[in-house]
Amino acid sequence: MVDVPTVRKYMKATKKTLKVNDDMGRALRVLIGEQFPAVPVIDDEKHVVGILSEKDCLRTICRWANEQIAGGTVGDHMSPLIHTVRPDMDLLATAAEFITCNFVTLPVVEKGRLVGTISRQDVLNGVRDWHEAQDQELERLHAAKSGHERPSTIAEMQRTLGSHTREQLASIFKSR
Repeated sequence: MVDVPTVRKYMKATKKTLKVNDDMGRALRVLIGEQFPAVPVIDDEKHVVGILSEKDCLRTICRWANEQIAGGTVGDHMSPLIHTVRPDMDLLATAAEFITCNFVTLPVVEKGRLVGTISRQDVLNGVRDWHEAQDQELERLHAAKSGHERPSTIAEMQRTLGSHTREQLASIFKSR
């Protein structure tokens, strides 16, 4: 069978990051201008300390409008980092991680440092590819087994009968 793919195969390089002390107005422009659903927030050593999502930005805008006070830093408005994934995690474990949080993208962290991001869509694409690979492997195995010559001795017949399904046996012993 085909192994479950890992995050490393489907993660994306991180194109944008923010720092805790970045101005929130600049951060809004990053999310709006680049159409990122969320951006990892890092410290000076590239350790992920939070994530600034579109939802965080909407919450910030509503607060600014209601309180008539704009400003602040990313650190004032970001979501704390609770969920991360590792590059060696399989996609099923990653899917389970997404179920426990509200983010559409998660930071991928290796040895404490940000190495990329993965989205729900990336996971879905990976699971689809895995499923297709499994189907192809099953077809290949079935084709290899059904390509057997008819057994010519009683011992070969006994081995064949004991190691194949009814459908496989039917294809081996069908009339030619």
